[in-house]
Amino acid sequence: MIEHWISLGFTANWIREIKNFINYKKGFFIPFIHDIHFAHFDANLIPSGRSPQRMTEKEVKYFLKICSINGLKTTLLLNSGDYDLFTVINILDSFYLPLGVRSVVISDKSLARKISSLYPELLIQGSCISYIDTIYGLLEEKSYGIELHNPATWTIRNMPFIKSVNESGYKQKLIPFEGCVRKCELEGWHRNEAVKGRYHDFDATCKRVVTSIYVFLMSSWVTIEQLRRMESYIDVLKLPRNTFDNFDEFYRFINLYETNEPYNILDFYGTFLSQIKKDNVIMSNVFDDSFFDNTISDKINQDFLMPYIKKLDRIPYFKKMDGMGV
Repeated sequence: MIEHWISLGFTANWIREIKNFINYKKGFFIPFIHDIHFAHFDANLIPSGRSPQRMTEKEVKYFLKICSINGLKTTLLLNSGDYDLFTVINILDSFYLPLGVRSVVISDKSLARKISSLYPELLIQGSCISYIDTIYGLLEEKSYGIELHNPATWTIRNMPFIKSVNESGYKQKLIPFEGCVRKCELEGWHRNEAVKGRYHDFDATCKRVVTSIYVFLMSSWVTIEQLRRMESYIDVLKLPRNTFDNFDEFYRFINLYETNEPYNILDFYGTFLSQIKKDNVIMSNVFDDSFFDNTISDKINQDFLMPYIKKLDRIPYFKKMDGMGV
C-alpha cells in the first residue's frame, strides 16, 4: 500500500472515535492517510453532499485538534452547492482555519473560484458529483482553482482515460468501490434528497436501477487487483465514509491490498446494495483484466458477461430477477 495515498471519509461515529482510530494497532493506519474528509457539524447550515449525521461543534473541534496533533490532514466537505458565501467565509475564518483545516472539497465551480481567490493557502479538491469524464472538463475545473480532481465515478474502469489524466499532468483522486450504476438516472435526485436530510432506503434507490446482474457487473467498481494495476496513475485513493462499517474492515482492506487474496466484492461496496452481502458472494478473483478492459462503455454486452456470471455460485438476490439466463 502506498503511503499517504488514502483520502478517508469519516462518519460522525468515527469522528467521535478519532483517538481509537489513531491508536488502532499502535498507529497502523497513520502512514497510509492522505487526508480525512468530514462534514460540518450543522448540516442545515453547510450540507456536505451526503446524508446529514448528528454531531456537535465540540466533537468536531476535538476531532480536528487530535488530527492536528498527530499530523493528519483534514478536509471539509462543501459538496452540495447553493451555499451562502458569507456563511462559508465566516465558518472558515472563525472555526476551521484556526483548527488547522487546509483543504476543502467543492463541486460548485463558482464557489471554488471564490474560495481559491480568498484562501490561496487552501487545497481545493474536486468532487465526483461534478460528473466530469473528459480532459477538457478537468481543464475547465482547474481554471476555477481546483487542484486535485475527482473524475466521475464511472471512469474508474477506463484505464485509457485514467492514464491520459495522469499524462496530462492533472492530479486525480478516484473512488474504487462506490458501485453506483453507470450514469445512474437516480443519482442526482438521491443526492439532493440526502443533502436535505430525506432518507430513502434500498427499495427506493438501488433496487430500482440495479435491475439485473448485468447492470451490477457494469457498475462503478473495480477489484483490489485492478486497483493495484492502475495505482501508479492515481494520486489519491478516495474511500468515502460508507466504504467500511468499522476500523477492522479498513484494516482488512489494507491487508488484502498487500496479499491480493480473493474477497467478496460486496464487503466494501459503497451503495445500499452492500445490504445483500450476507447471502450473496461475488468473489473478486472471478474478474480478470479482460473483464475490466471491456466494460467501460454504456452498452451492456450480455454474451461477454455470461462466462463471468456462470462462475458466480451464491447470488440468490440476482437469480430472483427475470432474464438472467442462468
